[in-house]
Amino acid sequence: MKRNQRIGMLCSSTLAALTLAISMSGCKLFSEKTQADPGPRYPDSMTKGEVVDIQVFRDSTTLRFTNSTTDDFGPSIVWLNQRYSQPLAGLASGETIEMDLKLFVDEFGETFRAGGFYAQRVPAPVVLCQLETELDGQQQLIGFVVVENNMD
Repeated sequence: MKRNQRIGMLCSSTLAALTLAISMSGCKLFSEKTQADPGPRYPDSMTKGEVVDIQVFRDSTTLRFTNSTTDDFGPSIVWLNQRYSQPLAGLASGETIEMDLKLFVDEFGETFRAGGFYAQRVPAPVVLCQLETELDGQQQLIGFVVVENNMD
């Protein structure tokens, strides 16, 4: 057998073995995580506070905002679209926070459709962003200003 034929057969065998291994183990490269531990239920009846001067920017799968107020916020929950939430340790005046949209989850454990290069679901826009936090001794939902929704 000629050298080129042996190399061709070796490449073919390797490709076949690799294809078999991927199909048997299930390719995880393009698997988008759609379920997680359930989060809290959106607090419909909670007092709605004012909309504060905190601008929210969505850049693909990341949510970024800077607290441009003079207020510091303690442990809170960030809510998206009155459904998905993620806890936040705190937000100091002047602090910039970046949050992974893939980590936002609803009360049933469904994750936010963040999009991204390998996403299998159409990304969802961020249309409403709120902070559940304690102000003046009571829990309130305060609004942020959604400025940009870059889902590319």
